[in-house]
Amino acid sequence: MVGAGLAGLAAGRTLVDAGWDVTVVEARERVGGRVWSVRLDNGEIAEMGAEWIMPGDAQVRAWADRFGVALAEAGIDYLRRETRGPGASSLGDQDAFLATAEAALARIPADESAGLSLGTFLDALDAPGAGRDAVRMRLQGTNATDLGRVALRVAAGSDAFAAPRATYHRVARGNQALPDAIASSLPDVRLGHRVRSVFHDHAGVVVGVEGDVELTGIAAIVALPARVAAGVRFDPSLPDEIASALLELPMGVASKLAVPIEGASGPRAIQSAELPFWCWVANGVGGSVRRCLSAFAGSELAQDVLATGAGETDPWLERLAALNPDLTPSGTPVLKAWALDPLAMGAYSAWDNRSWDRMEQFHRTVGRLAFAGEHTAGTEHVGTMEGALRSGARAAIQLLEILG
Repeated sequence: MVGAGLAGLAAGRTLVDAGWDVTVVEARERVGGRVWSVRLDNGEIAEMGAEWIMPGDAQVRAWADRFGVALAEAGIDYLRRETRGPGASSLGDQDAFLATAEAALARIPADESAGLSLGTFLDALDAPGAGRDAVRMRLQGTNATDLGRVALRVAAGSDAFAAPRATYHRVARGNQALPDAIASSLPDVRLGHRVRSVFHDHAGVVVGVEGDVELTGIAAIVALPARVAAGVRFDPSLPDEIASALLELPMGVASKLAVPIEGASGPRAIQSAELPFWCWVANGVGGSVRRCLSAFAGSELAQDVLATGAGETDPWLERLAALNPDLTPSGTPVLKAWALDPLAMGAYSAWDNRSWDRMEQFHRTVGRLAFAGEHTAGTEHVGTMEGALRSGARAAIQLLEILG
């Protein structure tokens, strides 16, 4: 098993449940991959990677239940965000814009929508203008790239123009607790093992790790982010269509900032209407509010303006202070720019039309190799913890079928 994010861990556990011996190798010195919880100066937990458990995330709940990992209601709505700052609009105005967009999308024939971008669609939309800025900034932040590069089919697949009231969760003691719990149930998880090569033939596989270490097995699952997987040397090479799909899949450019705050604050979800970032204060253990102001910025525009690539926090902190004048920071903020992480090379997959058309390539098997990760989860679950877990179980089942 190559990679100990949720996908690799779910795959490993599924194979162990079926009676197979499994070794998991992971480049980081922790499991979880793009799920990463940290402890702030004031003692609170912050999620620096994947955060939200959506209402329909049945697999996240099933795995959490299996390992006794408690979930907590976040106390805020992931989609229904108050907007503040220039261009702010009411939730009613946003709903009106979304309703017009949803109706317009339904009128576009499938063959026509396959060539459109989400940005082009929104630019041409004859809709009430009051909620336009807030919705556009929310969508650009969520997709973590300029909307002109995002396939319109992403919006259809994710119900992007629907924002019903819903209840969202997080792991009560930090999302990191879920991969930690799964990993602790596995017999052999090796950290600090960065895979450079995979030799595979009809008899089995040889996985080459930095430091001239080789691990042998009868099969393998590669559960790495797409761009990272594309950098692994496969011998023989992957089929051109799979190799190209991995290499050319766009990765979202996103960063998170966690700011410890003083005193009590009510839950809040605030979207900037002038930049693709938002911020929130939400609940943790026992429904108590975590004393943490978290923020997520998606797309190249947000990174440039907020200077995340330079590791700066002041530009972002200034904007957060303007949106939250009642909050007082009480410690050192923590910044994570996922595009700069060599073991992720981005936050999650950001689908253009070419990659969307290649969707089936990401979950094909090659001999005794299978592939997992959020980018292999299909149209409804890409980019999520739910998708990662589903993909891991699916890849394990594929190998079991191959191995008989």
